[in-house]
Amino acid sequence: MKKLLLLIIGLMVNSCLSKYDRVEKDLYNCLIISLSDEEKEKVNPIFSDFEQHLIDKGILESSSPEGYWNFYKKIADTGTYDFSNEFNFSEKISFLNRENPEDNNIFFDCHNEVFQTEKYLKSKLYKFNQESQSLRSHRVTPTMIAITTTKYLTAEDFELEYYRLSTLLFIENLK
Repeated sequence: MKKLLLLIIGLMVNSCLSKYDRVEKDLYNCLIISLSDEEKEKVNPIFSDFEQHLIDKGILESSSPEGYWNFYKKIADTGTYDFSNEFNFSEKISFLNRENPEDNNIFFDCHNEVFQTEKYLKSKLYKFNQESQSLRSHRVTPTMIAITTTKYLTAEDFELEYYRLSTLLFIENLK
């Protein structure tokens, strides 16, 4: 009985810790460390404002993880989407564009290091990226991306800033 209890506690602790030790956090941190303090101060309000704009337009139902997951689920289920909005997220974050491409090396080097880790190779994100890569031989549509997203991710995954930002960029690129 004592061994069973220890095993259950161990599994619970491991599942709790794994939520906080995700490769997606490492990748998001690559972005954060590549930004100057001034850029960090500017970027978070822009993300929040864009998210609120998408909620106001009915593109996202809420800022909750479920709201983000339901965004993909609705597209996967119906095959319909309308990302039109006048926020112009790309323009608002254009200050992040570097004049010298070498200034992006911190970001890309950090990503490359993460992509070489066993943690990444064993992650849900790796499997998701592998399937996403296989789609590239076809004409990729938002519906295909949504189906793949709902296949590999859960609402809980959208607690991570990495997936929230990826969704905002997905919407901006396809509006």
